[in-house]
Amino acid sequence: MKNMRKKIGIIIGFLSPVVMFCVFEWFTGNLLEIEWIYRILNLMLFFLIYFMVFSFTNSMRAGFTVLNGIFTVWAAAEYYVMEFRGRPIMIWDILAFRTDMTVADAYQYDLTPRIIIGIGIIIIWTGLIWMFPAKLPSRKAVRAAAAFLSAGGMGIFLLVFFQYGISALGMEINMWLPSWSYGQYGYLLSTLRMIDYLSVDSPEGYSLETVQKIEQEIQTGEEEDTPIWDGGEDIVPVNIICIMNESYSDLRVIGDFSTDIPFMSFYDSLEENCIKGELYMPVFGSMTSNSEFEFLTGNSIAFTPSGSVPYQIYMRNPSWGLASMLKEQGYRTVAVHSNEKTNWNRDEAYKSLQFDEFYGIEFFQDSPTIRGYVSDLGDYEKIISLTEGKEEGQPLFIFNVTMQNHGGYETDYESTVHLTEIEGMEMTEQYLSLIRESDQALAFLLGYYEQIDEPTMIVFFGDHQPAVEEEFYEAVCQCALDELSQEDYVRRYITPFFIWTNYETKSMTKERMSAQFLACAVLERANLKWSEFFSFLRQMYRQTPVVHVSGYYTSQWRWESWRGWEEKREYPMFHQFYLLQYHNLFARNRLDRIFTIDGG
Repeated sequence: MKNMRKKIGIIIGFLSPVVMFCVFEWFTGNLLEIEWIYRILNLMLFFLIYFMVFSFTNSMRAGFTVLNGIFTVWAAAEYYVMEFRGRPIMIWDILAFRTDMTVADAYQYDLTPRIIIGIGIIIIWTGLIWMFPAKLPSRKAVRAAAAFLSAGGMGIFLLVFFQYGISALGMEINMWLPSWSYGQYGYLLSTLRMIDYLSVDSPEGYSLETVQKIEQEIQTGEEEDTPIWDGGEDIVPVNIICIMNESYSDLRVIGDFSTDIPFMSFYDSLEENCIKGELYMPVFGSMTSNSEFEFLTGNSIAFTPSGSVPYQIYMRNPSWGLASMLKEQGYRTVAVHSNEKTNWNRDEAYKSLQFDEFYGIEFFQDSPTIRGYVSDLGDYEKIISLTEGKEEGQPLFIFNVTMQNHGGYETDYESTVHLTEIEGMEMTEQYLSLIRESDQALAFLLGYYEQIDEPTMIVFFGDHQPAVEEEFYEAVCQCALDELSQEDYVRRYITPFFIWTNYETKSMTKERMSAQFLACAVLERANLKWSEFFSFLRQMYRQTPVVHVSGYYTSQWRWESWRGWEEKREYPMFHQFYLLQYHNLFARNRLDRIFTIDGG
């Protein structure tokens, strides 16, 4: 009887990694989608993890119970993140855990049959582990050998995978649709693949001498530079207020739909003293910090490791950009965010970006809220208090990140805007109702600054489109999302923007650009100076006004993907930009003079 229990225990021990792998991918919905070679590699990885824990603890009960718990929680988290955001948890999300927790209660976590069945199987299997535990022989030599073999096996697996496996298998994470890659490779193996993106290799041809040659070309180009967004006036604004509005977008860019009442009437009416148009953002549905990274630095997410979050790991001190250039020209630089300062590591990132002050949620203790978030109206009242409270004539730059429209559109909030031709889209209707609130708050904000004497510029844009029902997007597109061309799919990355002044400037109301170029327009409209790097961006804008992670638009508005980019006409310019961005973000001997006004 004892031998039988021991044999059963060994069988359960060997099957435990298989059961956990199956349950994990059952949660994600990818169990039958993973290709066989990657199924085998995932099982090998699960076996090595379980064997290593067992060999070091010599306890199936303790070791396997902990592993089952960790993997089950991870799998459930993957399930809910895919439900809410439409993309898997990636290595950068683990680094952003604090941020995720501050907004986690905005979502509704239903115990679906998939979750109940998966947890039930793991509970039963863990019970079997406790009923039939297995242990290694008590001899120290055997246990030491097991530990050595398991650790050695894991080391060999990782070495072969990173050195040869990734390239041999052609494993690349599709950041346009990462869920596709995770479904093909499996979650554990995909996560391991993402770790490789943490190391950043220098671009081909990179050297300090090459960067210096590019600098010389920039200086030559500056002599021939002409206005792009000239406002027609020489006024320098005393106040520059930049607002990145959470999830603010105009879903009409996807396709036509009708509502019972207007939801963007003030924005639509805005035509005087402004640049206005479509801004192509690097993210959809989440990853807000990547949008502000492009705007504040002029760098492009398209040239960072796929899926990365620069605020978490790539911010060196100083990180040059819009805030530092305005600070060089006498502006007091203030960041404002109506939530926790630690979200997306902003408390550290803003220091690196040379903000003098950072006001977080504590600044909004008495502000009105909607769905538990500070309303746009309450947010703007605090912005007004900052400009009212400063010395008259003191140049002030404010960068404000709002929260009102944050995702989780299933909260107890009564929608005021309803779709008239598409039924059953409660999330979309709640979202459109929030945008109507934002529109009214925007009218209040511009109405206030229209009346004051100090020359004021207000820059406004959304960070990304919302993750509402996919069925809504498909109804408006009149096809399944995976049937869209890449160019049409990228329209899900467009948000509205404007640069408005309370003094007379020439209007341009049909502009289109990617977020990395917006600060160039701000500086020109404000009649301020910019760095050599921003001079390069101006030249780049003239050739490719939209640069996106999925591709780019040429100056003739022809869409090009990155496939075979080395053979394309724009490659020399992109390669130079890649070298400059790498030099800016990673080079130990960075030439600060390229990225500052006074030469660093």
